Amino acid sequence: MADKITDMTHAQLSTWLMPIIDGSLFESRERLVSLLAENTDRDALESEFREFYEGYCGLAFELEASEESLLSILRAADRFAPLRRRVAIVEAARKTSPLGRQARRMSDKPLLTDPQPEIKVSTLSDDGFHALMETFANWGLFAARERIVKLQKVAPTAAAEEQLKSEILDFFVYYLELEQFLEDYDYDPDEGLELRPEVAERLEQSVAEVEAGTAELIPLEEVAKELGVKLKCTR
Repeated sequence: MADKITDMTHAQLSTWLMPIIDGSLFESRERLVSLLAENTDRDALESEFREFYEGYCGLAFELEASEESLLSILRAADRFAPLRRRVAIVEAARKTSPLGRQARRMSDKPLLTDPQPEIKVSTLSDDGFHALMETFANWGLFAARERIVKLQKVAPTAAAEEQLKSEILDFFVYYLELEQFLEDYDYDPDEGLELRPEVAERLEQSVAEVEAGTAELIPLEEVAKELGVKLKCTR
């Protein structure tokens, strides 16, 4: 639907936007802001950043199918020239391929054929990690999202609809800038997490049963639900 954004009514825009601006990223960002304000310890920040990053991946999933369509809208109107300049900066700075960006979001690992990120998040000093969290918490994406939310609540005049469409594109460009910024960071949200003893024992038992041919195979989704494990696509 993104290629028809210029023809959408206020109500249609709101429907299209719902999964984009109501994702878990925005709830996590609010928690991250609170933790930073409280000057909380690094462990708590790292735990919340894990949620923040997963929320970013969810936002990327919602936007990636519309990326080319949104870019075509930016290129079609002179009034979006400032946004086009920002996109040009992103494209000039990008180091990864489209496939590589998808791979990082799905498996947390860059493609070997792409340049490897230079900064390992887990090795940052406490001050460096705190500063990085401040950067993410204050990204322009979140202010743009708030402007969209407010515009969705005003009377749907022609002027309001045009302003809403402009804010959507601004939001999209902030997302592209965030995506490019993250390219320099080597981050695995599962790094440092320990496997609970009961889960490890269950896995070892299952492996033994499979090898012995006595296992009653259970769908992976059911096992994940029982153990409280989030499944992640790696293809």
